[in-house]
Amino acid sequence: MLRLGGSVAAFAVAVESFSRLWQGVRSALEGQRLYGPVEALGWMAAFWVSLGYLAFVIYAADRTAGRTRRPMPLFDRWLDRRADRPQGGAGSA
Repeated sequence: MLRLGGSVAAFAVAVESFSRLWQGVRSALEGQRLYGPVEALGWMAAFWVSLGYLAFVIYAADRTAGRTRRPMPLFDRWLDRRADRPQGGAGSA
């Protein structure tokens, strides 16, 4: 359930940040300045981070289901590292 909530939130952030970036581009083309450079970089970072998270979640689900065509070494490294960690549960000390 956490993955679904995170994916929905990441998608919402991607949509909102892309909308803000597009507003800034349109304003710049009209000769107005809507955002400063720091705010524009912040929206751009939010967009790319949210898309990266969505790509990771989709790749992880496809890899678990055995539907990957090509490996993604960075994502594979993260997933393998996560799988190597001991899982703590209710009965663990």
